[in-house]
Amino acid sequence: MIKNEKKLLWIFLAILAIGIIVQGIPFAAKSYQSGIAAIEESKEKINRLKKLQDREEYWQAEFNKINEQEQQLLKQLFVGHSAELIAARVQEKIKVLARQSGIKVDSMNLPDLKQTNKWLLISQTMTFKASTDKLMKLLKMIKQSKSTLIVTDVKMNAFRDTLNCTIKVVGFAHSVVKQGSDS
Repeated sequence: MIKNEKKLLWIFLAILAIGIIVQGIPFAAKSYQSGIAAIEESKEKINRLKKLQDREEYWQAEFNKINEQEQQLLKQLFVGHSAELIAARVQEKIKVLARQSGIKVDSMNLPDLKQTNKWLLISQTMTFKASTDKLMKLLKMIKQSKSTLIVTDVKMNAFRDTLNCTIKVVGFAHSVVKQGSDS
């Protein structure tokens, strides 16, 4: 090799060495640090997943418990495809409970329906004559009804051994179709 070629080779090697020092070493260090960080992050994820896996049985039991509670609550609601049909079911349920209590219903107003989205509140007023025992039996049967019925108002006037009563009972429903729909 000639002297100039050797000088050029040394200059090239010097520039290469400077490039490696200026660019290569920081790049390698940064890559090393990001690799370490990725490994640590992976270890943390693995630990979180192991904890979740260890708690899987607990969360499955919680899920099953909530599901069962939801099913129990749904059994207490009146369900149907039209608000009017659901209201008729509530009205019929109250009549049946009155009959089972030994009470003859004098009159029932049309149900008052209030609907928000798919939830329906049915308010039913009925008047009847009854003894105290029969009234108490009816109120107890309404309270123990499988479908959630709530007595919201009771008005009574006593006449001899008979009570002239007006009660207002509220039922809740989950409707699939908006009030007023035909189906």
